[in-house]
Amino acid sequence: MKKIITILIIVIVLCLAGAGGWYFFSKKNSEGGVCASDSKCQEGLKCINKICSSGEVDSVCLQKSDCKTQLCVNGRCTEGKVGDSCVTYNDCLPGLLCQKSLCITPPDSAKYFNKVIISKMKTGMPPGPDNMPVETTEFKDGDGIEVDFRGVKPTAKGDLYYDFIDAVTGETVVTSKDQWELKLSGQDTGFGTDIRTGAGTYDFNLYFNNELVSTTQITVK
Repeated sequence: MKKIITILIIVIVLCLAGAGGWYFFSKKNSEGGVCASDSKCQEGLKCINKICSSGEVDSVCLQKSDCKTQLCVNGRCTEGKVGDSCVTYNDCLPGLLCQKSLCITPPDSAKYFNKVIISKMKTGMPPGPDNMPVETTEFKDGDGIEVDFRGVKPTAKGDLYYDFIDAVTGETVVTSKDQWELKLSGQDTGFGTDIRTGAGTYDFNLYFNNELVSTTQITVK
């Protein structure tokens, strides 16, 4: 009798262990659960960086295509709305800018000037018949970049400076702040400088009285 009871206990233990193992290996995790492949996540989720992700806002991501919003910052899907985290303005909805790692509504630069014209020109010589600025956003390293402010308001007076931000990493590559500043004095003006960024894609930002007033994405080859 004892032998039969012992055998029954062993069978029950093995059945329970088998059921537990089956549950463990067949269990599908929900959002945020650990995974080794998509098959370990619930339906509609993908295994991204060993975490089950839905692609919704705040889900784990490695690239834009992992997110339903097509926007991701620091490994998380975002909406790119005002106040959302960003690295460059490409992480924000169209029409918004990225400043101090947050998406912001563009300042009303029209109260200062009508438009900014970004052009390419030769370095080492002033604009003229042999060095006509060509409006473009594509440059070579070492080209000159000409920036012209048109329709400057009489009341727009103060300091300007610029910086080049790596459009992928958000790193400030070049800045003229505390090194060179141009004064707006209530009339149309412009300035030129050579590009010393190396090849890449950059956000060329312009600041007036420490306020971001313009950003243009340029490509340097």
